[in-house]
Amino acid sequence: MTLQQLRTFLAVCDEMSITSAASKLFITQSAVSQQIKALEEEFEVKFFQKRGRRLYITADGKVFYQIAKEIMEKADSIIDKLKATKSLEVGSLKLASTHHLAQYLLMKPLMEFHNKYPKIDLMLQTLDANEIKHFIETKAADIGFVPDGTSMLSPLLKISKIYEDRMALIAWREHSWRAKDRIEPAELGGTPFVFAATPSSINEIAVAFLKRHHINIETIIDVGNIDLLKEAVRHRMGLALTSRLAVEEELSRGDLIELPLAGVHELSFNFLMLTHRYEEPSYASWAFQKILKSHLTKSGLEVTLKQ
Repeated sequence: MTLQQLRTFLAVCDEMSITSAASKLFITQSAVSQQIKALEEEFEVKFFQKRGRRLYITADGKVFYQIAKEIMEKADSIIDKLKATKSLEVGSLKLASTHHLAQYLLMKPLMEFHNKYPKIDLMLQTLDANEIKHFIETKAADIGFVPDGTSMLSPLLKISKIYEDRMALIAWREHSWRAKDRIEPAELGGTPFVFAATPSSINEIAVAFLKRHHINIETIIDVGNIDLLKEAVRHRMGLALTSRLAVEEELSRGDLIELPLAGVHELSFNFLMLTHRYEEPSYASWAFQKILKSHLTKSGLEVTLKQ
């Protein structure tokens, strides 16, 4: 039994005519007759009887009609659902990211994705790097975003570098060093600094830099996150050495300034995208990756996408 045979059977039932069914299906009358005969032989019943020139459906044919109709409705719904999935009319996308990346790298691509595909159920969870790794390995999330530094090696993961960030020494816009062409690390000694407890990996890079240059870090003011850190700097509580990605908007608006610290360009680090190595990306996942790539390309950066 094939779907084509069922479709032909239903057409004959609807038209009660071999000729009309053949015309409706754009096939020959003999093809219609052969398909009906094949079904009757398979189930060892007669579906139709002829009385004179008219065709009548049998009792067995009526039973089979209801079954065939249900099967074809389900088959058609599969086709419709596949088309809807491909056109992103239905579906879901689950993302897992560190808070830093979610806030400063993913928000604009996510907003564009939602505006473009509003019917896709979108979920973003902020987790630590190890939890994100586990989510991708177990397929609890479609895409993960983590900073480099945490061990992500796994036979189940496909890892792509998506963004190279660096540290920036930031100050309030009226700071006395704003006109300097170059600031040596040694000049920072005794200067009050503001640090954010999270994200810890960025915090560790800053602290390691200061220690490497034997800079007194006794005067650190520790705040909870980068948003508070930026407010603390803006209110002249101290300088900060933090992710440039996180302060790009404030720098462009002139709310904060970046001081020309010697060696700061060497303090770079990567952000990574994680996907499951053996899981084919969904249409929604692929569409989001393309939007993300577009945003990064506009910034002069590019994500490596592999189908």
